[in-house]
Amino acid sequence: MNRRYLLVSFLSLLLSLWSSSSLQAQVIAPGRGGAHLVGGAFFSDYSPDYGPNRLYGIGGFLDLNLRNHIGVEGEVRFLRFSQTYSVHQDNYNIGPRYRWRIRRWEPYGKFMIGNGQMNFPFSYGHGGYLLIAPAAGLDVHFHRFTVRAVEYEYQHWFNFQNSSLSPDGFSSGIAYRIF
Repeated sequence: MNRRYLLVSFLSLLLSLWSSSSLQAQVIAPGRGGAHLVGGAFFSDYSPDYGPNRLYGIGGFLDLNLRNHIGVEGEVRFLRFSQTYSVHQDNYNIGPRYRWRIRRWEPYGKFMIGNGQMNFPFSYGHGGYLLIAPAAGLDVHFHRFTVRAVEYEYQHWFNFQNSSLSPDGFSSGIAYRIF
């Protein structure tokens, strides 16, 4: 898959999500909808697709929810626990997020693009790679707090040693509505 195709696909997805959210004909009830910012932290369990072990780590995220269903999420993840021979991965991602609110339950889907950092065995090398990461999950709301019950993310790293890398894993955490 070339980069131009990836960029066109990503921009088409953003445009279609934005246009579908702007075609609503309902009035927003007081205290619902509108822009709000949520910040949180999570624990991750990943299959790195490189080496013999699973990697565990911590991370953080910011969700800027722009309208009733559409938003943008940025996240960082540091998969540093249970390293073998100093192999670890870090991610820095951003992308659109679409959510459905059913009382306090909020299933969501997102499509992230970012940078994956890989530390190779015995720290002989370190590299950064373009990645895309579709994900889906479930948040549960309790007043200003949100529990990220579960999230599954599949990553695809491009041009990894003349091939590709496909880590995937689960995350769970907690967040707080800032405004």
